[in-house]
Amino acid sequence: MLDVDRANGSRLYDYFLGGTSYLPVDREAGEEIARAAPHWALGARLARTFARRAVQTMAAAGVDQFLDLGSGIGAGGGSVHELARLANPDARAVYIHQEPIAYELGRELIGDDPYAAVLKLDIGDPDAVLNHPVTRGLIDFDRPVGVLVVGGFVFVPDEAGPAELLLRCREALAPGSCLALSQVSDDSAHAEISAELDWVRRRYASTQSPLYVRPRTEIASWFDGMELVDPGLVRYGRWRPEFPLTEAQLHCDFGYVGLARVV
Repeated sequence: MLDVDRANGSRLYDYFLGGTSYLPVDREAGEEIARAAPHWALGARLARTFARRAVQTMAAAGVDQFLDLGSGIGAGGGSVHELARLANPDARAVYIHQEPIAYELGRELIGDDPYAAVLKLDIGDPDAVLNHPVTRGLIDFDRPVGVLVVGGFVFVPDEAGPAELLLRCREALAPGSCLALSQVSDDSAHAEISAELDWVRRRYASTQSPLYVRPRTEIASWFDGMELVDPGLVRYGRWRPEFPLTEAQLHCDFGYVGLARVV
């Protein structure tokens, strides 16, 4: 059921990326957050840029099928299947969204594309995602798959066991598959960023989507048994930047991003 009275984390993310899948309550909250914590919106854009670069890297390595767990479609620099098709016109993708507006907009944007689909499922239920007939119809798990978890796990509570959820996904992946992941952490070296994050966490606590931040050691453990791709697990913006980073981008160290291969 659509809650129109409280902001939602997925829709706020879309707002910060300049998308359209949000409600007035999300815009109001987004404007408030942008005023009080201006680096937060920049962090969202940097995470989205990482997702784009990760897809390009995976596609260049021959990955042509993708599973996007909640990182958004249509805003912030192109959809996964559109980016992947620059390397392989037959690339396919399945997007997982539980938020109703993101789901409906995703369906509208995909249209009748036979090699892309959006499913209204919970990313916290990997068995439902992996075993859905649409997923199985589009993705061959005997070949490499690119999995993206860019931002989604910041809304997964600790009691849901994010490490176990990721492990279940990884168990289904063939060698050569990749995992691209971003996660908010609270270990910034900058007092200003730490203060912004404290404020943002309090603000998100009043939305449908409270934030769960994690230490670097925990985030790094999610890649155990995989081969991290250079430059490893790094701050937002520092994963293979295309241009020199601005001072604001260097300052924006809310969390970490990384890409790893299944070996």
